[in-house]
Formats: sequence, structure tokens, C-alpha cells
Amino acid sequence: MAKKDNITKEKERLMEEILYKRRSINFDNDLVLKTNEQATKSLNELIEKQNKVLNNELSDKQFDDLEKEIERDFGIKFIDKNEVDKQAFDEVFEKLKTIIIGQDKAVDQLKNAFRRPFVMGYDVVKNAIVICGCKGTGKHSAISEAAKLLSLKHIVDSYEVYTLDMSLYTSASKESLFLQDLFSAINATGSIICFDNIEDSYPTFLRMLSDLVCKKQITLNKRYINQKGQLIESQSGLVKNAISTIQAKDKYLIFFSENKNLTDYLGQDFDNYVLDKIYFDKIKDDDLKKIIDLQINKFINKAKDNLHVEVKTDDAFKNWLLANYDMDDQIESIISNIDAIYVQIAQLVLNRDIKELTINCDDSVYALIDEEKISLVNNDKDEKLKAINEELNEIVGLDNVKSYIKSLQSHVLIQQRRKMQGLKSVDISKHMIFTGNPGTGKTTIARLISRYMLAIGVLSKGQLVEVTRADLVGKYVGHTAPLTMEVIKSALGGVLFIDEAYSLYRGKDDSFGLEAIDTLVKAMEDHRDDLIVILAGYSKEMEEFLEANSGLKSRFPNIINFEDYSADQLLAIAKSIAKGKQYYINEEADEALLAYFDQVQKDDSARSGNGRLARNVVEKAIINQSNRLIDDLNGEINELKLIDFDLKEN
Repeated sequence: MAKKDNITKEKERLMEEILYKRRSINFDNDLVLKTNEQATKSLNELIEKQNKVLNNELSDKQFDDLEKEIERDFGIKFIDKNEVDKQAFDEVFEKLKTIIIGQDKAVDQLKNAFRRPFVMGYDVVKNAIVICGCKGTGKHSAISEAAKLLSLKHIVDSYEVYTLDMSLYTSASKESLFLQDLFSAINATGSIICFDNIEDSYPTFLRMLSDLVCKKQITLNKRYINQKGQLIESQSGLVKNAISTIQAKDKYLIFFSENKNLTDYLGQDFDNYVLDKIYFDKIKDDDLKKIIDLQINKFINKAKDNLHVEVKTDDAFKNWLLANYDMDDQIESIISNIDAIYVQIAQLVLNRDIKELTINCDDSVYALIDEEKISLVNNDKDEKLKAINEELNEIVGLDNVKSYIKSLQSHVLIQQRRKMQGLKSVDISKHMIFTGNPGTGKTTIARLISRYMLAIGVLSKGQLVEVTRADLVGKYVGHTAPLTMEVIKSALGGVLFIDEAYSLYRGKDDSFGLEAIDTLVKAMEDHRDDLIVILAGYSKEMEEFLEANSGLKSRFPNIINFEDYSADQLLAIAKSIAKGKQYYINEEADEALLAYFDQVQKDDSARSGNGRLARNVVEKAIINQSNRLIDDLNGEINELKLIDFDLKEN
């Protein structure tokens, strides 16, 4: 039996090679091989004829005769490939329309794109396809679902889709990584390779992708070898079986973009070569309701299969999802809200024995279990906002800065409310310039802003990346732009805080600094939805800096001045610092500290350090207090007395 199975598999392989995938084969269910010897003999004859086919030694008549012999000997019926494929493709993409709601036109175009190589033929790459459209319109889901359906019809080899995020390859130093990832994708079992975030990639790698499509291969400028399926750069001069080119044989190459025109990135040759350019439209209101129904059904089935809980919903839940629909994130906003509720239900299942629950909605979403009202919406956002506002209020001084942040908070919340009501939101630039002397709280406020923007959903990660000129400007020609882009990539989803930003511009002859500024300005535009840039520095120097690039002023409309601290404010800061270290300053020291802070600020506030001055005074007092308490065992261990503040030395 095993030998019979092996013969059948070999027969299938030979048929595929003989027919060059031009036609398909159907095995009759009642196919029986009389004896293994007969099968082996016929298979050997088939191999001889296969060699003739591969060498183009068979005429069309001989090829047709070969088909008849195979049908007679093996009981295999040959069917015109185009007839089978058209029907199969129609079935696949009609099914896809029921999964990807509201994108019928795009799905039809996608069907033509996948079917094209079977009709027109192809040379190496099956087809190159460009798919455009806003975030959350179903582009990526359409490809993953299409792959599953096409694999069931054996049109593609596997349901797997390999995706390369081109934003990971931002400099020449990433070339080996890019080629290794591309080589792995090409040699994977799947027939579909996707390229995402094209706009963010290093230009050299985009030219390679253009060559992969237009010239059918990438010519490598270094010696590589295939080591256990991995592309490894060879360290020796002479290499056996060296790899000099990369080809995407028999693959569909799909390029995702929110930009309809990829010519600026992949070149005119690429644009002329690609025949299938597909656009996914924004979701329409009627389709939105269908999508919500579909996602709710998925959610109910997921809860039943994984959590073993029967979940019931009503129209109020649908209305809640509609009210919280984000027109920018489209479908993703629906899925993320449902996923968040699923997580809360999973937590309930871990803590209780629940078999069923009904989702209720009024101002919020909750489940009623044993007459107990249990929220299904994570309230971390409100708690985080409350904590941030409390922390902001505790900061000494900076009244104008606090006023700006609160006005920004009000604006963002109102615009979110407008979007929920289906009204157009007004997007304002959130990039800022902080001017003022050192120690006035610029970094502290930047960190609060990053956390706040994360809490209200303006930023996706909320990290603060603090850099200076040395982190952005390269040491040789061609180094600055990729270096700056790597820093920007690390800040995406958060705040990029550039301290002493004026140092980026050292005059018209500073080509490296100007390159960093130009790269920054472009990145701010490309990532305006998920990046806030804050420039900080002295007031006068920052004014000169803004003249370095014509696009800088317009992109930084929010200029906030951090004033020097007064003596009263520095005393309050000193007491706050001491409290944070579990000390307190005896009131007897207040007058002396006020006089000291006032004199220092009058003498040179630009160099005093402001908040840092207060910190240094407290930390030195703590050291002096430690020395004092060695001899005074009865002294209060948390108290800082006037004697501990050696103000003359400060």
C-alpha cells in the first residue's frame, strides 16, 4: 500500500512538471492500479516522455497523444486549466465578498490580479500587485482571507502569507537583514509575499524590490551562500555554489500603501510594469452596520469556543460600537473595542463559574451577573488622565504651560466627540517648541505630554525619546539621513524630544545638520498621526534655528516659554524634592533659603540651573545632615535644619 501511495505522489509531481501548470488533473475516485509492476513500467515510460517535453521535442499532436496515453494508462482526465480556474476564482472571491464587507469593487479587482498569470502567463514572478487605501479598510485582511480560500482550491501552495515590514530597514547597515528576510520569504511555502510601510524604507532596498519585479531578480553586490535555508554573507573570496541573484519565482508580490502613487518610492519603471492597482474605499455607513454584525458574530463564536460562555447582545451594543467608531481607524476601531470587551469577559471566566451572560449598554458596557453590574470596559483611561492631571497640578509654577496643556486636552476630547457624532474633526499641529533656560521643567512637561497623549489615544505607545545633535547627525556623507530616521522610528507612537535643538543648525555650510533637519521635517509630515516632536532650547537661539528650514516655522506653531523660577518657587521645589526623599525642611531654614535663591537668580538665572539648583541644595543638605547625625544620635533623622544648608558654598 505504501508503495502504491508513493507511485501516486510521484505521478502527481510528474504531471505538474510535464504540463507546466498549464492544465489541471482530476483523479477518478475509482482509480485502481492493477499491479505495482504495471505502474512502475508505465511510470518509466512517462519519465522518458517527460524528458522530451522538457526539451521541447514533442509537437502539439504528440503532446495531445501523450495526454490520451496518460488518461488510458492511469485513468486521469485532463481538463482545460482556464475553465477550472475561472470557476474556482469566481467561487473564492464571491466568498471573500461576504468576509470583506463593502469592498466588492476591490475584491473583483483582486480576483483579476490573482487570476492574471493563469490567463496571460508569467515570467518568474506570478504577478506584482499594488493595494492602496486608508488604515482599517480591510486591505490586509482581504489578502490573508484570500490566501486561505485560494489554498483550499489548490490555486496557491499554502494559506501562509509572508509580510516584510519595510519600516524595519531604514539604513544601509540593515542590508544583510533585509536580504535575509526577503530570501526567507521567497523560500517559504506560501505563494504570497507582502511588503508593508513602503514609504518608510531605505531607498536602496526599494530599488531592489523594483528590480525584483521589473528585472525579475535582484543582483547582489556581495557573495552569499545558502546555509540551512538562511542567506549568509560569505567571508571568503572563492565560494562554491555562491548566490549572486535573488528571484521571487512563482510568487505573488503585493505592495501595501496608503499613498495611491508609489512612483516616488519605487520608480516609474515599477509603476509602468504593475497592471493591477487596487484601491480600498472608506467604509460606508450601510456597510458599517453589516461589518459590526459580522464582528459581533465572530466575537460570540469566539467566546463560545474558547471561553465556553454563551454571550447575548442586543441593538444597544451595536449602537455603542457605532458611537465609538473611529473614522480614522475604520474597521480596526470596531475590532479593538470588541477585543477589549472579550478580554474583560475572559477575566470574569477566570474568577467565576460563568456559562452565559448578556451584554447591556447605557453610558457604558456591562454584564449583569447575579444582580451585580460588572463593567466590561477598561476604565484605565480615566484613571490615568486623573493621575496625570494631579501630577501636573503638583508641579510648581509654569502656569502658562499648564494652561496650554489643559486647552490641548479640551481640544482633543471635543474633536473625539465630534468624530463619534459623525462630524468632521479639525486636526491641529501638536508639535511644540519649548524655550527657556535649563532646569525650568521642559523635560518633565514633555514626559507628561507623552503619557497624556497615550491616555487619550492620540499616540499609540506614549514613550519619550530624548536626543541631541549627536544622536541625529552622522559623521560622514550619507550617514545622517538614515541615522535620523532610526531615531524617528524609535519615537513613533510617542514624543521625540530634541534638547538644544538649535545646535542642529550651525550655518549654511553645515550640510549634515541641514540634512538632519530636512529628514525630520519630512518624517513629521509622513507620521503626523502618530508622532509629536518637541524642540527645546534657549529663546534667542531657537528663533535663529527656525530660519534654517522654511518648513520649520509652519510645523511648530506652538511655542511655549518656560520662565525662570522665582525664589518662592525654588523654595517650594526644594521642599517637594525633600518630601520625595522622605525628608522635610524645618521652617527655620525658609528665610535663609529664600534669600539665597533670590540672590542666585538675580546674579545669573541662565546659569543657575533653576530646578536643578534646588535639587543640588537639598542633596548637599542631606549629606551634611548625615554627618551631623553621626554625633547627634537623638537628632530627627528626617529633618533638614538650617545648619545643614551650607549656602555660602553653593
